[in-house]
Amino acid sequence: MLLFKLIVVLLLLFIIVSLFTALYRLNKDKSNSTGTVKALTVRIGLSVFLFLLLLIGAKFGLIQPHSVGG
Repeated sequence: MLLFKLIVVLLLLFIIVSLFTALYRLNKDKSNSTGTVKALTVRIGLSVFLFLLLLIGAKFGLIQPHSVGG
């Protein structure tokens, strides 16, 4: 269970790093935007993977979702 949470946190960190990499490449390369597109593609892929991982973790009881405001 702790390993699953560690994986989720690491994926979130990789998503943030990818986002700032895209921002850096966008500001650095004004003419060529392929680096920005690649970094954003990686971020989207990691985000989708994280979402699916959270769904699987909730389904198999690796994480316990809680109600909001309850």
